[in-house]
Amino acid sequence: MIGIVVLVLATLASIELVWATGVLHCLARVSREGQRATRLLMRRHVSEWAKERAMRLMSGRLMVHSLRGLGLIAVVASPFVVAMAVDAWWPYGFAHAYTNWTVRLALLAISLIYLFTRRRFRKAAVRSGGAEGDKGGAFERTLQRVALGNRAMLEITFDIERARYKPWKDEKLQPGPLFVTGLARAGTTILTRLLHEQYGMASLTYRDLPFPLAPNSWAKLSAGFKRQVERSERGHGDGIFHDLDSAEAIEEVFWRHFEGARYVGPQGLSPVPPTDETVGAFRDYVGLIRRRYGGARYLSKNNANVLRLPALIEAFPQAVLAHPFRAPLQQAESLRRQHALALKLAEDDPFRRDFMRWLGHYEFGGDQRPFLFPGHPPPGGDRSGIDYWLQLWVSVYAALLNQPETVHARQIFVDFDAICANAPAFAAPLTELLALPALWDLSSLHAAPSRPVNGASPHVLEAAEAIHAALRARTLCVHSLLSVG
Repeated sequence: MIGIVVLVLATLASIELVWATGVLHCLARVSREGQRATRLLMRRHVSEWAKERAMRLMSGRLMVHSLRGLGLIAVVASPFVVAMAVDAWWPYGFAHAYTNWTVRLALLAISLIYLFTRRRFRKAAVRSGGAEGDKGGAFERTLQRVALGNRAMLEITFDIERARYKPWKDEKLQPGPLFVTGLARAGTTILTRLLHEQYGMASLTYRDLPFPLAPNSWAKLSAGFKRQVERSERGHGDGIFHDLDSAEAIEEVFWRHFEGARYVGPQGLSPVPPTDETVGAFRDYVGLIRRRYGGARYLSKNNANVLRLPALIEAFPQAVLAHPFRAPLQQAESLRRQHALALKLAEDDPFRRDFMRWLGHYEFGGDQRPFLFPGHPPPGGDRSGIDYWLQLWVSVYAALLNQPETVHARQIFVDFDAICANAPAFAAPLTELLALPALWDLSSLHAAPSRPVNGASPHVLEAAEAIHAALRARTLCVHSLLSVG
């Protein structure tokens, strides 16, 4: 059955690649060059010397277009090549499905139906894929659509990964995984980047896309064409730069695939405990990521992990949960502004909304959905007003403060504003609290400019300030206990 599914997906992927690569246009150009050469040779009133000179030039162009066409044909055929290679390496029935005439006839029917229905989606694909005006971007997006937007492909890649590789396991007790999680716009990204860069932790990066559930398999298959992308500012417009090797919040692809039907709803994201089977699979997944990166300590930046903290501790009792936070009004305003920016970017480039949904990012934009903790803002609330984001802040951090004892014992609340104001004072305590092997260099951190914020309801702001005081008390309390110890 797996072989038949992969065969269908490979066929559909090849069809998409025909459009994405422009191979038909290239082959048509080769044909036109050949016809021009034939017409030139047939002309009677052109000297042989002129014909020879023109033919040399045309032969060069014909050769270039022909080689490019062959290369594009290879790209179009790549889904079949990869599927066959994996089947030869780890048999799963692809070769048998490919040679079965009943399957072939069914595949022909599926392909014709797909081609017919694909016509009405082609204009939308061109608008989203061609917004940047380069075919490389269109190819990359097509691959992401096939790999990330297809549940069957995610299932197959993870099954192959687990069958081919063994999760990394330590013989002796090591510091548990480090999960950086909270509400967006609290410094989670920059803190994760510093941890990843300074300590070489095992974390998913953009290089693990578009097959994040098969990090080892994809690393092996893509080793021969390692991609290089110039370091650039991320779409948030907040001065944080990234490249393919930057740690990123990609882990949620796993949770959305296995648990999405249970916690992702039209009203928001519910804190539903994952099943035991999913927790076991996640334990293996972390081990596979660690194997991909040589057994280094696992580092995760995933804001949606606030929904499942008990499950994380169940999977890894020695895990450390780091919860960055900022002053509520400033963090809420940053959330509001980022939401408005995401809406604009998605309007300019509709692909962004799909891509964020595939990654399980529902923080901002047209598909924004709140975490459904007690006191959460109404899903139909006014996202252009500050109260919506302030209510979200209160509900999330109140939930983090009220976790069961097993989680409470592993939580570290990180006052991002205080760190930016006095990084040297926090470097040593945080190094010990997070079980880091050397002093954490926080000197590059700087506070975001404070913005005037109006329109907050007094009762919402009062609740936020009370939660903020409780968060700071937890931070100071932990630091005091550490210094006494």
